[in-house]
Amino acid sequence: MNIELGLHITHIGSMPFKDPEEAVNLSLELDIPAWPQLPKYKNERMIVQFNEGLPGFNFEKQIINTESPNFEEDFMKFYELYLQIVEEKKLEFLQEFSISEYFAKGFYTFLKLGKNKKLSKVKGQITGPFTLGIALKADSGESVIFRDELRDLIVKFLTLKALYQGLELKKISPFVILFMDEPGLTAFGTSAFITISKETVLSMINEIVTLLKSHGIFTGIHVCANTSWDVVLESEIDILSFDSFNYYDKLIIYKDDLKKFFETENKFIAWGIIPTDSDTLKSITLQEILEKFNSQLINFSELIGFSKEEILKKSLFTPACGLGSLKEELAIKALKFLKDFKNYISSYISK
Repeated sequence: MNIELGLHITHIGSMPFKDPEEAVNLSLELDIPAWPQLPKYKNERMIVQFNEGLPGFNFEKQIINTESPNFEEDFMKFYELYLQIVEEKKLEFLQEFSISEYFAKGFYTFLKLGKNKKLSKVKGQITGPFTLGIALKADSGESVIFRDELRDLIVKFLTLKALYQGLELKKISPFVILFMDEPGLTAFGTSAFITISKETVLSMINEIVTLLKSHGIFTGIHVCANTSWDVVLESEIDILSFDSFNYYDKLIIYKDDLKKFFETENKFIAWGIIPTDSDTLKSITLQEILEKFNSQLINFSELIGFSKEEILKKSLFTPACGLGSLKEELAIKALKFLKDFKNYISSYISK
């Protein structure tokens, strides 16, 4: 089946609002609405938002305490539930891995406001396993990614959280995209994590992707800055999302991997073409954004041997990263730029 996502616009996830309804209504104006994360609430920040119910998780210290009295019991119970859900297809047990409104006000508001909208496509997002694995510490002080049993726990726990979210979103739209947000991948290959192999990272990502795809959920990865892009391009994900405004030159180093990615059916790239740096956003014009993208598109076409039209058919567009760190009026401006970009891009590119 050939999936059509070309020229669709969406956003990454976070928005700088406290009112979830305001954030959801802005998102619903996009081709692919995404439920908004609201990091002004500390319980909706990336490293804690999806950890509700994680065995041993200490919210205040942001650690997995394997010495807590109930850890072993909760650990064993988790794996029993995982096997029942994944192997025995007992999806009713997914409720154990729901996201409560306390941790995701925007998610519940999105489901409520979106249910009567006849949305053709929607997007969700979850913290990626590498990012959570390096950010969360064990009680020993080391990142949990270095502990095999805790790394496996993180991956399988996020898999069930993602599946719960994806199936809830399917109640309001037949086509669900779920992004793993992986800002931590910028640290892959650095001295602190040099012992974590590429194969390990691919295994973590693909385990989540494989289960989501088996339930008809489209997948993507968003990386805020630069990384070893071959890892993302060689994974099983469907959409690569990156900050093209600031890091285009870093991605195209991997032109052979990009060419192979584009040659595969139903693979897409999400260009983060609207800057989310406050100073830049205040001064830039739509014309400058269009000109910068057009220059990149021409270069990209020459590098990978696809026409501009072919690339656009496999391209989505977003703000450069999450909007959550901006002032509200600047976030609104970024989203307006995004919609204006969509309106002008076809005619502009053909000039």
